[in-house]
Amino acid sequence: MVCFRGGLPDKDCYRRYRVRTVEGQDDFASMAEVVRRRYSRVLLEARERDLDAAEFSQEETVDGLRRLEQTLNAQRPLRAVGSSEPEAMSNAQLTEGPAPVRLPDLIIVDGGKGQLSSACRELQRLGLHELPIIGLAKEHEEIYRPGRAMPLQLPADSGALRLLQRIRDEAHRFANTYHQLLMKKRVGESILDDCPGVSQNRKNLLLRKFGSVNRLRKASVKEIAATEGIGAKLAEDIHRFLQRH
Repeated sequence: MVCFRGGLPDKDCYRRYRVRTVEGQDDFASMAEVVRRRYSRVLLEARERDLDAAEFSQEETVDGLRRLEQTLNAQRPLRAVGSSEPEAMSNAQLTEGPAPVRLPDLIIVDGGKGQLSSACRELQRLGLHELPIIGLAKEHEEIYRPGRAMPLQLPADSGALRLLQRIRDEAHRFANTYHQLLMKKRVGESILDDCPGVSQNRKNLLLRKFGSVNRLRKASVKEIAATEGIGAKLAEDIHRFLQRH
């Protein structure tokens, strides 16, 4: 998930998701899971900040979140940078405190009708059906909107289309970088498959404790032996094996 603000990437708001509930290749189910996790968290954070209105019982969920966002922005202190006289500084010289709850002005789903429908169903379940959302299908750069049978096609030289394409391409770049990182990690972890005496369960225990093969390689025999299910003799074998490979 990437975020743009004022037409520029806001990388502090980027998020990576490892799909947990979907087996195999299922774009629709994967999209649903990520949207569900993302906006469930937004709701949870909002309710933690405004416990007196936790259920937003007298207003639509989106209206309640927007109200909370405005309240937090109004209460949010500005802190001066590099000066003891903030009243004399311009807005450009002020930086804000911790980020408040924010709802997007527009959610862009990478895909067409199917992916958009999956995302819309999850927003509906969370009471966030009023959030603006579109799907951008790559093949013909068609824009799908909820409740509209026909897609919208902007002119190829449209600045709006170029911005949507840039956001979509940035999401692809960010996702591919993450996939490469995961693949590199899996390749590194696979070396333990060749270590005598290390079953899949022991491999999982070692990786859970040390986090990576590189950290395990730097560990002492005593530290390895302290892992559940790993005795002193096996710890010596593992240590020796990793020093050779």
